[in-house]
Amino acid sequence: MKGVFASALALVLVAAVATSAHERPDDNFAAVQVPINADGVWPVVMDGDLSDWDNVPSVFWTTQDDLTEAIHGLGDPDPANLATRIILGWSPETNLFYFMEERFDDQFFGYTDTNYENTEIAIDFDHSGDEQFNDVAGAGLDAERWEGALTQNYRWQLHIEGELFLWGAAPWAGERPYAGVEYNIEGDTDGGAVNPFLEMWVTPFDDLPTSSSGIDDPDVVVHDLTEGEIIGVGFAAVDDDVPADGAYNGYWINSGNVNLYFLANAFVDYTLLGYDASIWVPVVSAVEQDSWGRIKDTFAN
Repeated sequence: MKGVFASALALVLVAAVATSAHERPDDNFAAVQVPINADGVWPVVMDGDLSDWDNVPSVFWTTQDDLTEAIHGLGDPDPANLATRIILGWSPETNLFYFMEERFDDQFFGYTDTNYENTEIAIDFDHSGDEQFNDVAGAGLDAERWEGALTQNYRWQLHIEGELFLWGAAPWAGERPYAGVEYNIEGDTDGGAVNPFLEMWVTPFDDLPTSSSGIDDPDVVVHDLTEGEIIGVGFAAVDDDVPADGAYNGYWINSGNVNLYFLANAFVDYTLLGYDASIWVPVVSAVEQDSWGRIKDTFAN
């Protein structure tokens, strides 16, 4: 079945709008169109319950095997230490971009202020490869206008009120209803093994002036998500097994290029796919445990 979906995905990507690739140009990544008000399937609801996503095939997952540790040079990932399953989604109904992550972490210090147990995602919706919020002044740009304006970077860290934090840019755009996160956590958040379950949503922007005050600001440009288009996405799963100031044990990123903190051309290309009801959970059937559950069980053994 995975081969069938992989073949279909390849055809969609070949037919997608032509554009220059960023990092990993030989790999195919896609964001699935999530069911909103669709007949016959469970809708995707941002509530931290990931069962809505259970039938999405593994060809659309990003796991720890797709990530590179960019700071310490740790080599191959060890799923007994940190494992992750990530699915990206979008909807023309809501014009929101969605990010689902299930993680296994053998040591988690989520409420320790000096600890880094982060999920971060940065998105370049118009695929322009612009400067981000870091040192835009060094690129000759006015920081009060351009920090985070063309590419937005979000972070989830449990001790920061459990909400998304929008780096740079206009802070209102990182708050509900424009962006948010819902989550559930199973396990010991004070240094033990945990499974965080995250569902995030963000509003796509082509221009989000740093000094803007709201969605009605005349200089704010909302991006219209369109089937077949390609966007740039960079994300990091940060692992910190020692609750000490400024330290972390692993900085795992999808592009392999640590400059994803600074430059949107260090991102990976994702194609926005059309809706396919067959990859979602039917209303008429019970949700079955998928292969991820069985895979995850092996990590701790």
